[in-house]
Amino acid sequence: MSRRVSPELALGFACCRWPRSDTGDAAVRAAAGGAIDWERFAGIVARNRISALVKDALDRAGVEAPAAVAAQLSQGQSNAAFTSLALARESIRLQRAFDEAGLPALIVKGAPMAMLAYGDLGRKESWDIDLATDPVSVPAARRLLEDLGYRLSEPAGLDEAQFARWIPHAKEAGFHHSATRITMKLHWRLVDNERLLAGVGPHSETQQVSLGAGAVRTLADAPLFAYLCVHGAAHNWSRLKWLADVGAFLGKRPAEEVERLYRAACGYGAERPAAVALLLCHHLLGLQLSRDLQAALGGDRVVAALADSALAGLEYGDARGEHRAYTPVWLRTRIGYFFLGRGAGHWARELRNLWTAPVDRTHLALPQKLAFLYHVVRIPSWLLRIGARLARKAGTR
Repeated sequence: MSRRVSPELALGFACCRWPRSDTGDAAVRAAAGGAIDWERFAGIVARNRISALVKDALDRAGVEAPAAVAAQLSQGQSNAAFTSLALARESIRLQRAFDEAGLPALIVKGAPMAMLAYGDLGRKESWDIDLATDPVSVPAARRLLEDLGYRLSEPAGLDEAQFARWIPHAKEAGFHHSATRITMKLHWRLVDNERLLAGVGPHSETQQVSLGAGAVRTLADAPLFAYLCVHGAAHNWSRLKWLADVGAFLGKRPAEEVERLYRAACGYGAERPAAVALLLCHHLLGLQLSRDLQAALGGDRVVAALADSALAGLEYGDARGEHRAYTPVWLRTRIGYFFLGRGAGHWARELRNLWTAPVDRTHLALPQKLAFLYHVVRIPSWLLRIGARLARKAGTR
């Protein structure tokens, strides 16, 4: 990877190396020894949700940030720990409730990922809970969540009939608990293009992860690694915390086991997402790879281009800019979807996803024999949504 990055982002990369080591500490000191714009660095840390990792790395390496930035990092670390503990408790409650109701459920990312990657809930910054079930269980899962105090928040306000129309054309729905202020996502598919993660879901091989006061189920290592790679690639690795989690998940493993997980990911259809993740972790976070695996990853020009695109995305907007819809970086991510897999089948599924608008299928109830009309209204409805978006944006100025 030849793209140069700012000193501030380079320091962020150094702080995300895991496990901690003398070599990693030296990398942090070397990165901090340059001309660091600490205010910009603080913005990068906040946007990428890596306050806890950065605070720990700077303290361990003996690097002193300016007082205002140090205070901001300390507050971010405290907030991350408080939120992580709350989400862990709620993850346990949800797992137990789904188990008692006889509904399949896995907690993906979040608290179990923090324990598997860092061995500590406080290192990973999370803001919601991701729970996976199967499509046939979704209506019952919604009722259970409502009994537990949650309300459908995204898409908001759907009755049961509308929600039933949402399920076949989407992969998730958001729920919010007004008392605890916890948001959770109910997934019935983990990815939009299932060809990238064939066979991975709530009935895949699992593992129990202890969270102290209880345990939750998550995916076993091989499908979990594949999922993390596809999830990150779908967002063009736009937040460094996702890459840091993968690096930490792999960091203590021997090179042979890392290669085994990569081969398993290839078997699920996640070859390129996994290759991009490994390249980025190797070049940016110091992950050790075997020479044979490095050679295999470096032989795919598409993988190299996707990795460069991810790095450019991390630098977008002075490395502090959000990837808003229809911005150049957002468009680059959307184009990248078509190159995450191979073959005509992958492209066909991406085109289908691009064309299908779940919101149209949900709010416009057409009989099956008139379903072709969804294609007729697709462009006008899209233009109306764009107009509404622009109007809201203008109204906030």
